[in-house]
Amino acid sequence: MVTHKEAVHALYATLNERRAEGSLDSDSENAFLGSCDRWSIATKELSRNPETGRILDIGSYDGIFCGALTKLGFQVAALDWHRHVKESLWQRLGVEWHRCQVEADPIPFPDNSFMGVYMGQVLEHFTYSPRKPLAEIRRVLKPGGLLVVDVPNVGELHNYYRLLRGKNILYDYKKHYIDDDPEFYKGRPYFNRHNHEFTRRDLCVLAESCGFQVVKIAYIRSRRHGKKGLRRLGLPFTALRDMIPLFRKSIMLTAQKPIE
Repeated sequence: MVTHKEAVHALYATLNERRAEGSLDSDSENAFLGSCDRWSIATKELSRNPETGRILDIGSYDGIFCGALTKLGFQVAALDWHRHVKESLWQRLGVEWHRCQVEADPIPFPDNSFMGVYMGQVLEHFTYSPRKPLAEIRRVLKPGGLLVVDVPNVGELHNYYRLLRGKNILYDYKKHYIDDDPEFYKGRPYFNRHNHEFTRRDLCVLAESCGFQVVKIAYIRSRRHGKKGLRRLGLPFTALRDMIPLFRKSIMLTAQKPIE
């Protein structure tokens, strides 16, 4: 199994390569600093399965996570609704990338293609029922393959603070629910916002209803890393949040497609 240290090292090696070649913008840099911990945990979870095989990253964004996986010896394919980086980057990484809106499109791979699927901070953006996308994920997973999902925790401490201040936990209500126009795809509207945040029970019920067996579910820290690779302690509010699992920022589920 890949260790946390090995995963973090691969992630920073990928980040530094992108910095050196000048293909990293400020949005990607900022996203990385807030995602490194959960990506390293996801890598460890994906490596649970002793059988080697391909990994599918759904919501691949700028490819840093995919790049780290390839450094650790995984074969990787990736999907995203929008193209965030040039095709040449995916080719250099050896990653097969497809444009795919998983709420509307079938996943463009045959049955039983992957030993692992990762979907990080994607499920909360779904506008419609997640059952169809999860059925597609189950289809492309091999028997015994793993699905690793991380989502925002609706019970994270910051959400209580927002409610006490009279604010909605799901972003700015006027901006995202009144003024924001949807993006249409195949005749259906989709909104770039959190449409649902999750409890542990929500994730377990969803996974089991779609034919998966829950292997592990846990509250995870999402600490920000400094630019030199050190975790930032942050404010006391953040430290308190991470001390109490129920208040942590994210939830991660590992589920398995049954061996039939």
